[in-house]
Parts: sequence; C-alpha cells; structure tokens
Amino acid sequence: MADSVVLFRHPHTSRPDPYEHAFADEAATVQCTPVLAFDIDPPPTLPVLLNRASAYGALVCTSPRAVQALKRALPPDHPLHAAWSSKPTYVVGPRTAEAVSAWGGQPVGAETGNAATLAARIEADAPGRLLFLSGNRRRDTLPRALVDAGQVFDEVEVYRTRLRSDIVLPSPPAWLVFFSPSGIEAVRASGYALDAYACAAIGSTTAAALRNVGVSVQAVAATPTPDALAAAIRDAQASGQSPSASH
Repeated sequence: MADSVVLFRHPHTSRPDPYEHAFADEAATVQCTPVLAFDIDPPPTLPVLLNRASAYGALVCTSPRAVQALKRALPPDHPLHAAWSSKPTYVVGPRTAEAVSAWGGQPVGAETGNAATLAARIEADAPGRLLFLSGNRRRDTLPRALVDAGQVFDEVEVYRTRLRSDIVLPSPPAWLVFFSPSGIEAVRASGYALDAYACAAIGSTTAAALRNVGVSVQAVAATPTPDALAAAIRDAQASGQSPSASH
C-alpha cells in the first residue's frame, strides 16, 4: 500500500474509525479529511422562539450541527433548558440522537432511518407545534412531508454548510479516496492537480464524477464498505496501478 492514504470524509465518532482501521496495516499514514465546513450561526429569531417554549410540543433537529446550535442557545444552566430538554426532539439517525442525549434532551426517531419515515412518526405522535432547526443545505423531504401531513412547524436555519478550500494534501505518491463529488470539488478548490495522485472512489457515482473532470480512477469499491474499498486499492496496486505509476 502507499505511504499515505487520504480519505475525504468525516471520521466516525467511534474509535477506531472503520475506514482508517481497514488501511491501518497497509499504509504508513491514514487520515480522514472532511471536505465540508460548518458555520454555526443562529439568527436573532432563534432566542425569540425559544422564549416561547409553552407554544411548542417538540423539537426537530436535522443533524448534529443543529444540536450544536441548540446547545449554544440553551446550555444546561440556561433558565429554559429544562423546559426544552423535557420535550421530545425528533431526529434521523443515531449520531444526532447521541448529540441530543449529550445535551440532556429526549431523542425520538433515530431508528426511522430517513426523513419520510420520521415524518410519519411525527404525524402518528401528533406532538403539537414543532420548532425545526435546520441547515442551509437540508433536503426538502422532511418539511414537505410535514406540510402534506398538516403538521404545524416553525423552521429556523441555524447553521450553514460550505465547501472547504483549505485542504492540505501530502506530497505524491499517495492514494486519494473520494466518497462524494463534493470531495472532488474541495480538492480542486484547494489548488491540487488530481492527476498527480492515484485516485479511488467509494462507488460508481463518485468514480463517474472523477472521470467527468478528466481524472483517471485507479480503484472503485465493489460495495461501499471499508473492506471492499481497501480490497479495491490492493487489487489496483497488485496490477501495477500504484500511486507512483499513476502519473
């Protein structure tokens, strides 16, 4: 394996990270490099709405970043913390649920797995008016489903997601592993020529995005799993497609 493997993804909250672990025995350095940055920037309307705790039956948080904004607005010593933390907070996925629990709240819906199923859960629970904390790039699935169900809610954008342009890469030869087209955009925005590296993709969509910008793809995971990704890169190197041979 190469001396360096760069994985363009957020490291997992559990340690060791499963993707880092898959390469640990085969590369001198393995690093997860996030390609998105998050600016927590709640508007002045948020504290106004939080002061109306009695008007709401529950919260909705679309991501851990939304919970970060909530924690800043309502730390444990805030007079309104108990009023809000005692209400259900609807989430999608375990990471957001963990963040809500750490804040002291009552996460609901982590097992639903997607926005449409969560909306059905909210409709069944009928919790009353919702305060929905979201980001600027949230999908329309959940709010559209809530509207269709006749659910009343107030949405507040509390954070913004932006593409990084300050990524620092090791000198070639190295493997760059892309998990989404956003990773490609971030590396190019940071001023790097991708053809100086060996590039791998987690799946066919990301591989196609690399090829669309004229980059050769040396390895594509058969399935989007750590072991399949590591195997694809091992096979590529065994066939002579090492980083030093990629340019």
